[in-house]
Amino acid sequence: MKTLKKKLRRYPASWILAWIVLVFFAPLCFAEVERCIVCGMDVSKYPHTRYVVETMEGKAYPTCGVQCGLTLHLRFKEQWKVATAMDLLSNRSFDATTGFYVYKSTVIKDMAPGFISFRTRANAEKFAAGFGGQVVAYQEALEIWRLQMK
Repeated sequence: MKTLKKKLRRYPASWILAWIVLVFFAPLCFAEVERCIVCGMDVSKYPHTRYVVETMEGKAYPTCGVQCGLTLHLRFKEQWKVATAMDLLSNRSFDATTGFYVYKSTVIKDMAPGFISFRTRANAEKFAAGFGGQVVAYQEALEIWRLQMK
């Protein structure tokens, strides 16, 4: 016990505290971050715009938002099975192909020019009335984004 006390006296309290923090909290700092497969953004920072595309093989690809999700749809062509988008108002996921999207609103949730997803047309139209933008259905959004990517 005396030897331990002598060793501890050689190091200031701040060094000991730093080692304790490093040992116990370093694993939290280096935890793997879930990244958008398209743009590389940290998906956990965009839960309100999260969009997930699942392929026929059952592999799920989370993206930061609708634009990146539409990009995956265009890349996978017919190889994707289902896609889910997050409704901005209820913060609940829904089948992306049945949703409505506000394009080019003054509100940018993940990246510009921006698609914001809504489960119902009525909510999308209310949002567009207040913040601008064009309300489109899924197929229209996909076509708009296909033309943008050219």
